[in-house]
Amino acid sequence: MILSRIRNAFFPPRCVCCDGITENDFPVCKKCLGNVLHPYPKKSRCSICFMKHDACICAKRQFFEKLSVSLPYEGTARRTIHKLKFRSRPDLIENYARLLLYSLNERDMLMDTDYITYIPMSAFAKFRRGYNQSHLLAKKLSVLTGIPVKGFLVKYKATKTQHSLDSYSRSGNLLGMFEPDKKYLDELEGKTVVIIDDVMTTGNTLNETAKTLLIFGAGKVYAACCTVKKTKKPLNTEK
Repeated sequence: MILSRIRNAFFPPRCVCCDGITENDFPVCKKCLGNVLHPYPKKSRCSICFMKHDACICAKRQFFEKLSVSLPYEGTARRTIHKLKFRSRPDLIENYARLLLYSLNERDMLMDTDYITYIPMSAFAKFRRGYNQSHLLAKKLSVLTGIPVKGFLVKYKATKTQHSLDSYSRSGNLLGMFEPDKKYLDELEGKTVVIIDDVMTTGNTLNETAKTLLIFGAGKVYAACCTVKKTKKPLNTEK
């Protein structure tokens, strides 16, 4: 408790949206609180992403059964994610993991989850960046929840970055790109797994990951992202 207070005095918790200092234990400051995406409460909501149907961000064919997204990838949230990925700011991991936890609990997605996993990176990509931010998010979420984290999949071959491709190319860019880590195959059989990532664009990366997990034995797959890029339809932020 004392050590926590000392740490917060010198390194106060930062808002995941604006990178400003938060006034409480919530990972988003009061100014940015309205940016957090909430599930729509009525029965007409999508059963995958929990948004109203006119704001649904899901494609017709998804291999994950439920999806949780915490913030739109825009404005200050976009800048903090960019700092996390490209400016060596792994200190942002803790609050983003806490926000993921908040969103997952709001959607009741951890009740039956057996394992947490993450989007793998190629060895070269990880070496160049210094860390896999999705892995760090998954590890911190595991600490917060007590649910074990497993690297069920590996990525041996580097691919072009998804944000540099059109939607058609993004889909083909990842086909067959992930392979199972054989030492975890027995533990995957029949289990419910939630995949963690930082940014969702079209959902192709999460979809390919979920499909691979199901092919190699997972019972159910959920997905959770810190941020989601805008679609043609507006995202719902109502409770």
